Amino acid sequence: MSSVIMPGLGVRQDPVEYQRLMLDGMAFAVLLVDPGRQRITASNAAAEQLFGYGEGALADVPLGTCLPSWNEDLSVPPATPPTADGLQRQVFTTRAQRFGGRSFVVEVHVASPPRSEFWVVSVRTVNDDTSEPPSQLQELVSLLNATLESTADGLLVVGADGRITGINSRFAELWRIPSSVLATHDDAAVMGLVLQQLSDPDAFFAKVQELYAEPWAESLDVLHFLDGRVFERFSRPQLLADTVVGRVWSFRDITTRRQAELEAERALRKLRKRARELRKLAYTDPLTGLGNRALFNDALEAAHSAADGKDLTVLLLDLDDFKEVNDIHGHQAGDTMLVEVARRLGACVRKSDIIARIGGDEFVVILRSTEDADEVAQRVVDALKVPVEIDGVALRPSISLGIASRYADCCPDSGASDLFRRADIAMYEAKRTGKNRFVRFQPPMMEALLQKSQLQESLRRAVDHHDIYPVYQSVQDRAGTIVQYEALARWTWEGRPCPPSVFIPEAENSGLIVELGRQILTRACRDTGAWLAEDAGRSLAVNVSGLQIAQTDFAASTLATLRQQDVSPCQLVLEVTEHLFLEPDVHVVSELSALRSAGVRIALDDFGTGYSSFGQLQALPVDAVKLDRSFIDKILTPTNRSPIVESMIALAHTLGLEVTAEGVEKQVQADYLHGLGCDRTQGFLYGNVAPAI
Repeated sequence: MSSVIMPGLGVRQDPVEYQRLMLDGMAFAVLLVDPGRQRITASNAAAEQLFGYGEGALADVPLGTCLPSWNEDLSVPPATPPTADGLQRQVFTTRAQRFGGRSFVVEVHVASPPRSEFWVVSVRTVNDDTSEPPSQLQELVSLLNATLESTADGLLVVGADGRITGINSRFAELWRIPSSVLATHDDAAVMGLVLQQLSDPDAFFAKVQELYAEPWAESLDVLHFLDGRVFERFSRPQLLADTVVGRVWSFRDITTRRQAELEAERALRKLRKRARELRKLAYTDPLTGLGNRALFNDALEAAHSAADGKDLTVLLLDLDDFKEVNDIHGHQAGDTMLVEVARRLGACVRKSDIIARIGGDEFVVILRSTEDADEVAQRVVDALKVPVEIDGVALRPSISLGIASRYADCCPDSGASDLFRRADIAMYEAKRTGKNRFVRFQPPMMEALLQKSQLQESLRRAVDHHDIYPVYQSVQDRAGTIVQYEALARWTWEGRPCPPSVFIPEAENSGLIVELGRQILTRACRDTGAWLAEDAGRSLAVNVSGLQIAQTDFAASTLATLRQQDVSPCQLVLEVTEHLFLEPDVHVVSELSALRSAGVRIALDDFGTGYSSFGQLQALPVDAVKLDRSFIDKILTPTNRSPIVESMIALAHTLGLEVTAEGVEKQVQADYLHGLGCDRTQGFLYGNVAPAI
């Protein structure tokens, strides 16, 4: 390798190194350019600093990257004449482009030495055409560059001709574009790296074309990458005065946000699915799969509120004696029957109708169709008459069904609950009048219910205030001596006497009979105490209900009352009805036995009208029987005979039971009974009931 002697140093130097030192020592930018390839082959430090490139980074960079318009300006002004040594020069002004930043005005000197394979291009900056002082302009440009570099968005500026005119470092970072590619200012290379990362490059390019077809348009969309990243892309036109000179694209990485959004969407989908499942659970009967009470209530309210002119009918049905199925055949059999009832109901109505199970053995149907509700009800009753075979046993379901329609059976201002209530009233009327049938609501049913409700409330107040009191009817022996008084409960309701046949059953249904019976016994003992004390053979008869005897402390409470009123247990007769012994309860029998052991006597009231047979009498814990007045009423003349009465008196005496005949109103009846040996008689023949003894 040849070398040169550097002047002033007296040492030999490599020509290439010497060339580099010479170029770096120049204060202005110098580029050595291959004219054929139009690429920079060498540069000095001033050039690298001027164009914003690192050391050695300008090598092989296209000259047009640094001087975009230099070919257009190369011949203006015309080329200078060649010098004596053949060197030809051109001098012109153009704009230079700094890497990743601004453009600026430069003066370019192009020298083409003869027989040389390169050109020497020197570049120096000149003041741009601006009213701002150079120092202030540089300050503004510096501030702009700092702003662009500090933003979180990647920015790409493209000219109207589609060429890249500027980017910031965040753009290169987001798109993972190497600095070596950016240094080439090769738009195609940059775009290639962009497109190969996208899931849908065609859509990306189509959006670019769409926006360049509409220069004034703005756009915001989302880009999806092959590696899972997600960018938000925003584009707006770049304006100079009122002219679109390019387009600014900004890119923001929203992968984390997008992932959070997707995760939130998945969570919401799960929540919605879970909500649907919970709603289904909340509105579905788990046994039959029908709707439950909550669904029925909502559906009835919605249907009732609908102003579509359609009628609305509620069918409420209850299985008759369903408890016996569970008790005899087990709950599994009961569940099987309920499932079959649900299936048959579904076959009797349309799909648009609503069926729900609202209780253990209670179902309801909401009819929105124009089909005749009575026909549907009859279909249901008939369908449920068919036996259900469960574990080889044929069980025949039976239902009581009530019907109520909005327009036919309700007031115009009635609500959904009123419609259901009327169907409920009709259902209980069907049950009361024979079961296994349907009944449509009628206004008198409501009146009866209201009266019943008023009776219950008044009866409760009467018991609370001790307004129900005993009156007394005498009982005579065959000699005509009064040997017993029966205490009969009386109540004056709303100014009129209320028959015991009305308020006693209601007291039993409401449970008030326990307290009422205690009050009647206490007051009767107090009223008859003095009379009883005169003769130990005298007695007081009081009617008691099976519900009273079923109380665990009935015997103890009764004996305590007798002690408090100073009445001997032997002077008390408790009258019970036959149905109490139809299916004798062990506890009831034990309570009566305890009382009998203490001396209290038990009389079987209304004997002959119930379910007892003569054969059962010897097994019952009773001391006397009272013949019902229905047998005595038939004895009207001395010639009338009653074989039944004769047989009952004879049999009772054979079993050692005392006999009392009730309802004696004529002397001929008393004479006939005394002739048969009847021990005692009772009735209006001996006077009306007395309020006191």
